[in-house]
Amino acid sequence: MIQDYAVIRESATIAAQAAGSAVDGLNAGRIQGEETFTDRMIGAIEERFRDLRVKGVSWTALTLRAHVRNSQETRYGADLMGVLDIHLPDYRMQKGFLAQAKLVEPGDSFDTAEWSRLQTQCGRMLAHSPASFVFLYSRAGIFVVPALSVLALTQRGNPHVLYKRSVQRFFEEHFECFIGDRAISVPTSETLDALVETANARRALLLKAVG
Repeated sequence: MIQDYAVIRESATIAAQAAGSAVDGLNAGRIQGEETFTDRMIGAIEERFRDLRVKGVSWTALTLRAHVRNSQETRYGADLMGVLDIHLPDYRMQKGFLAQAKLVEPGDSFDTAEWSRLQTQCGRMLAHSPASFVFLYSRAGIFVVPALSVLALTQRGNPHVLYKRSVQRFFEEHFECFIGDRAISVPTSETLDALVETANARRALLLKAVG
């Protein structure tokens, strides 16, 4: 793990600020849907973390996107696969998470079909990894809830009612290695193609820390 909490906090703040540019785009009317929001978010994070140095830790970033045919759309569970690769003198870790994106305001309601689809997507992610989450995109910001909690709801509802993390807190826990699955390894163009068949991930964001 990265033991210097100042590095964790500053790096997570940078990630959250970059992700916030997508929230700004949503509020300005430049972003209309979940895919556009996700692309803007991970693109901004990649740009900020490319050749970033925080107190002796050097960061690099890479984004990859799966090539999807229209006939494959319905079998996707994860919109995003996030991977962290840490190479420090006394600590090596490669792990990741899966996330489904949902553009939803706290006061919105789901119809039966939409709610069933979200729970199905959560089930697909959890079948591959326990480190599965739902990213809630809203005008107030980005919040993260466990896919397990969404699947546990017995009545149709809004995921905002669940215990959630801010995107900054989520990245702090990601960098601290409180969350993550070692089965989700560092993506390359080849391994991402394989994960299309297993994790059903549309996109991958790799963050690498070297100290």
